[in-house]
Amino acid sequence: MKATKLAFTLATAVAFMTACSNNGGQQETSSPSSSAASTDGGSSPSGNTVQSGAFSRYDQPVSLAIGKMVSTQGSNLPSGDTADDNEYYRYVEKKLNVKVTNEWRVENPEAYAQKLSVSIASRQLPDAIIVDEKQLHQLADAGLIEDLTDVYKDYASPQIKGYYESYGDRVLSRATIDGKLMAFPNTQIGGQQILTWIRQDWLDKLNLQEPKTLDELAAVAKAFVDNDPDGNNQKDTYGFLGSAALSGWGTFWGFDPIFGALHAYRGQWLRDASGNISYSSILPEMKTALGKLHDYYQDGILDKQFAIRSDQNDQVASGKAGIVFAPWWIPYGVFSDSIKNDPKAEWKPLSVPFDEKGKFNIYDQNPTAQFLVVKKGYAHPEAIAKVLNVEYQGIRQLDPDSKDIYKGLNVNWANWPFTLQIDYENVVYDTYVTLKKAVDAKDPSSLPGEMKGWYDAIMKNNENPKKDIAAWADSTARFLAAPQTKPDNLNIERNVFFGQTKSMDLKWATLQKLENETFLKIIVGDEPVDKFDDFVKDWKRLGGDQITQEVAAAVKP
Repeated sequence: MKATKLAFTLATAVAFMTACSNNGGQQETSSPSSSAASTDGGSSPSGNTVQSGAFSRYDQPVSLAIGKMVSTQGSNLPSGDTADDNEYYRYVEKKLNVKVTNEWRVENPEAYAQKLSVSIASRQLPDAIIVDEKQLHQLADAGLIEDLTDVYKDYASPQIKGYYESYGDRVLSRATIDGKLMAFPNTQIGGQQILTWIRQDWLDKLNLQEPKTLDELAAVAKAFVDNDPDGNNQKDTYGFLGSAALSGWGTFWGFDPIFGALHAYRGQWLRDASGNISYSSILPEMKTALGKLHDYYQDGILDKQFAIRSDQNDQVASGKAGIVFAPWWIPYGVFSDSIKNDPKAEWKPLSVPFDEKGKFNIYDQNPTAQFLVVKKGYAHPEAIAKVLNVEYQGIRQLDPDSKDIYKGLNVNWANWPFTLQIDYENVVYDTYVTLKKAVDAKDPSSLPGEMKGWYDAIMKNNENPKKDIAAWADSTARFLAAPQTKPDNLNIERNVFFGQTKSMDLKWATLQKLENETFLKIIVGDEPVDKFDDFVKDWKRLGGDQITQEVAAAVKP
């Protein structure tokens, strides 16, 4: 399996796992009851009485037809239940008297994109559907979707509002057009930055200290190459592994920690102290960082084959890699194979290297990319908020009635009506804090269901380290790596623009290809470091300057 494919697969799995964790590590002091008191709000166009309250039940049945993507493969639904008719849908209907049906359903992203394009072009939308940001603006401009400002204000539960509020205004503002909230956005949780993972047992064998600066990290990498840390009397170990993608959230082996130490960030739109907008990949700091990687490559610190390897995982699993760059959740993947093959391997996550001020620098992750919209004229737009409220009470198992649904069957959460992932921004770290309190007290009684499973794994691994690989992975990811995502430990360079301008539609693919190819050639020595200056000129000439102007106009205060 290629590293990029593995990264996508694990990122998806962990996103589901985290999004579906019970209460996401947050303890609500009071959970709204599904039988909350309600008052008449008048009659809707359908003749139904509109009830106020986030969890109020309709007195007459309400129909909600949606379009969605959910694969039937690996859904684990029991016999008799389907993606169109299952306990999740029936649970929502029981709570709200809302009958959710799939107006259409597809199996994969390609089919979804095609079906959605047809629906938009024909102006025949389901009652509710998830779209991307460009489609959101198209639909709003065409007057095809409902204004959800009052729906959110009056019907979104405290739980849902809490998720959004944890991001400040960085999520809801993206769904706000001309002062109106036109969608319920998804959220992409924080804490997914690339960490530096080091073989602690190799450090110990070579009597090396944990590195803190970039120079110290490079020195450790060189020692791992030259000094036979695996003890086989062969020079067959690596310092840094790398990825041809070079960087990016969720990119295994990307060089983000090295870039960050030098204040270089790829693909970001940044505002300087004077308020000017710049594209980070063309700034002088990037040239410095590429030059540093070029030197590492020439010195043999960086794997000479990194740009052409089809599978970097083998180097990790076979015990040849000493330093890798990956997110907190890599123990669930290739690290498990590393431990199986060599139980003495001790992988330790670090938020290093620091910059000259002792900071670990990362760049912003796009906090949202999907938007749940409601068709213009749908009689009960507030039903979308209510269904989302009830769905997340069920996903987090905050409602006792949801706790036994498909218990032990591992049914795919995407079989809930809305496949819109929402959670607190700092849920990874907050979950760790909650777990640590329970572990320190040796009392899991206050933990929600899924966290009890992680607690058990941590305690099991503490008693018999690495005897159960699944327990080791849970313990290492949740209890060793998750603390590294603590927000106070990070200096985040904020991206001011995640959208798509008019010129980007035509020119961005060409500019991205130019950037990727030039950077890779500089690192491996096919081009001199000064080629970066030519790249900047070409980037500007081929449309970069025009795009920068458009971005500046889009984010103008």
